[in-house]
Amino acid sequence: MRTSAFLIVLLGLFALAFAPGIASAAEQGQDLAGVLASSAAVRAAAVSGPVINVSPASHDFGRANVGTTTGTFNFTVSNRGDATLTISGVTHSGPGFSAVLGSMTIPVGGSTTLSSAYSPSGSGPQSDNITVQSNASNGNFSVLATGRANNAPSFSPPLASDYNAPAFVDFHLVASATDPEGDNLSWSLNSTPALPVGATFDGASGTLDWTPGSADAGDYAVTITVTDGLASTPGSFTLHVTAGNNPPTANAGGPYSGSTGVPLTLNGSGSSDPDAGQTLTYDWNFGDGSTGTGVTPSHTFTRAGNYIVGLTVTDNGSPPLNSQATTSAQVVDFVPVNIVYPPLQPKVLKRNAQMVFGLESPTRALTDIDPNSLFLTTTYPNAGTVSQVNVTSRKGYVIGDIDGNLFYDLDYTFKGTTVAPLVSHVPAGTTITIVFNAFTYGDHIPVRGTIDLVKQGAAGAAPFQGIAAVSSAASPNPFKPETTIRYAVPGAGAVSIRVFSVNGQLVRTLRQESGNPGTYEVRWNGKDDQGRQAPSGIYFVSVQQGLMNSTTRLVLAR
Repeated sequence: MRTSAFLIVLLGLFALAFAPGIASAAEQGQDLAGVLASSAAVRAAAVSGPVINVSPASHDFGRANVGTTTGTFNFTVSNRGDATLTISGVTHSGPGFSAVLGSMTIPVGGSTTLSSAYSPSGSGPQSDNITVQSNASNGNFSVLATGRANNAPSFSPPLASDYNAPAFVDFHLVASATDPEGDNLSWSLNSTPALPVGATFDGASGTLDWTPGSADAGDYAVTITVTDGLASTPGSFTLHVTAGNNPPTANAGGPYSGSTGVPLTLNGSGSSDPDAGQTLTYDWNFGDGSTGTGVTPSHTFTRAGNYIVGLTVTDNGSPPLNSQATTSAQVVDFVPVNIVYPPLQPKVLKRNAQMVFGLESPTRALTDIDPNSLFLTTTYPNAGTVSQVNVTSRKGYVIGDIDGNLFYDLDYTFKGTTVAPLVSHVPAGTTITIVFNAFTYGDHIPVRGTIDLVKQGAAGAAPFQGIAAVSSAASPNPFKPETTIRYAVPGAGAVSIRVFSVNGQLVRTLRQESGNPGTYEVRWNGKDDQGRQAPSGIYFVSVQQGLMNSTTRLVLAR
């Protein structure tokens, strides 16, 4: 009796000794498995009979696809007591997890395997307390199993089974998809036959872009696969490329030149379509914020400048196709003309001398200029008793070629006395700039040109002097394939070197810049501003600085 009482007291002391340790461990944040293992050890030391232990106390199966089963994970179940351990069953607190014991009885010091697996359903994080029920003196033992159910992404909206892609039309497809767990997605594409060069697929967004040509016509078996990194979903469709229509070719004509306030006619008749019988529509963008339609529209520019004119030509095929072209339009506030004179006539103003001057216009027909509107001014300050003089030709108005450069000019013949009041205050021997002014018929556009002359006194004290003025020459001429244009400018300022056709259309702008006085060179390779070869024929290169201009005739021989 005294022995039994002693044993009970001893066991009570053991319990009191280990209980604070468990509580202390919990207070210090030890994991539950550690506390349970420590508790089991205490109980095993304090209680006789079978003692169960399962190791490890937890396992994470990680991310697994719904509808699949992961590989097994083995827990070790051992008997640390002094009697046979009998397992009566295994229970679960959550779905999707399984556990199978290798043996239902475990001798003293023995162990067996608890095999577990994860077959997820649903979505997202999941867990299960797997409890091993037994006759252990330390009670039933639980281990924690965790995992994350992963579902395959799905196309939203679903891909169609067929798509049509007409040749020369942009095809754009975005294979949008969603993922139940919000995972990052990526896409891949496979096609039979392979999509030609030019088709692009963005694996980060699932975007297919392609503009097929007529040679790409046919059917393509395409599969786009979207994945979240673990599960994937394919989407298949047939891409039908048809080549029932070919695009037109736009030709905006030009380059064009005109004057402010005067309707400028543009010509898109050079546009064409390879498909016979189709009708073209023409949409113009004049470059100044205005638009127009038609093959040959007219437009009036209100401000001077260089404009980029765009033309879009659309056919009536199925589907309608279009193409674009651009050209330029140079619009000025006045019609620039070159002032020329006979080769043997000195560049002097002599009171009693008869003088002949001609007006050459590379941009307007000479018959557009009203010869009766001519008047002269000068840039010289306070030059005379009048600010302008009207000029009437003594021999009528003649269209000729007084300087022999094979470019027609509108010629005037008058005496120095006509100009005398304009320059009466200018000292003899002074170089002055005479401005020739006129207007066009109808639209009344100003016409301007300049020439530098030396005023000669009554006694002839001021001999003829070489005058620094805008000048130009070209070599070789005729030329093939290119020529060098040498030009000189007398002062600082903006200089333009442009090539015109024989009918006055701008062909090429060779230079448009601000420069200093001097002699320069520029080459022309016989091409227009669009890089096209100009045809053989006569051209004129115009060197312009302010109101001063020099024109040289060129012959292009292919």
